[in-house]
Amino acid sequence: MKLIKPTLVTDSNLSSSTVAENDYSAWSSATTYNTGDRVIRTSTHRIYESLVDSNLNNTPEDNLTGTTPKWLDIAPTNRWAMFDDVVGTATSVTSPLTVVFTPGTVEGIGLLELTGSQVDITLKDAVGGTTVYSKTIDLDGTIITSWYDWFFEDYIQLTDIVVTDLPANYYNGELTLSLTGSGTVSCGVCKFGKLYNLGETQWGATAGIKDYSRKDTDVFGNTIILERSYAKRNDFKIEMSPIDFNRMYRVLADLRATPCVWIGTELTGFTPLVSYGFYNDFSIDVAYFSMYYCSLEIEGLI
Repeated sequence: MKLIKPTLVTDSNLSSSTVAENDYSAWSSATTYNTGDRVIRTSTHRIYESLVDSNLNNTPEDNLTGTTPKWLDIAPTNRWAMFDDVVGTATSVTSPLTVVFTPGTVEGIGLLELTGSQVDITLKDAVGGTTVYSKTIDLDGTIITSWYDWFFEDYIQLTDIVVTDLPANYYNGELTLSLTGSGTVSCGVCKFGKLYNLGETQWGATAGIKDYSRKDTDVFGNTIILERSYAKRNDFKIEMSPIDFNRMYRVLADLRATPCVWIGTELTGFTPLVSYGFYNDFSIDVAYFSMYYCSLEIEGLI
């Protein structure tokens, strides 16, 4: 069981992106906006919609509340959607989607809700320096077990990948992530940062969802379904060494309000055991002299 504590992506460590930040015109204090007009703010990397007519010189991020709010925060801009804390918002662009960072120390990467055919990861020892790590990941998740599958099995998109073998001793490195495919490619979550090994995931882990859809049945028995997003849910039992007891307890306590990438296993075919979210609860059972167990309940973000 591993987790990635994300490094915050900011203007200072995002060096470049093939996605332009031009969803709408940038807000201007000299422009009068009417109800429904949308603008972007490159300082917050958000899209805002005017809630009133004659909306002049009201900074969007400062006028979202109050008796008469002037603006509504709609979503992140397309360029920054992959870096927010919401799985359901994705950055989409005609291939390739390439982003370059100066991330500091980076040990693990989580890329979720992918659409494309290939991911290339490169780490250099400095900006424009020598490549010290390179990996290419095929996003074809189709499981072939026979000749029949080879010819007739439907293509399955591998949507979630994690990488946990990056060298951690390059503090001024340059990280490049490139997602390629035919036509439009997209990424819902891009997180990288410090990697923690919590122990060995035991058999009996569970994977499910928390559905936010509504199903209403009227008095005549007719059911109306309003489809909404869902969040992943996982339960893990982790075997740990007594020597890791204090460290693991402290790490989990410190991350109580921090969304992380949780990796139940990196084995092929177990994608549902990888999620981005937070833990609802954890408890450590000091079961035996030489072996402790941790129960961990994870709820993904939507």
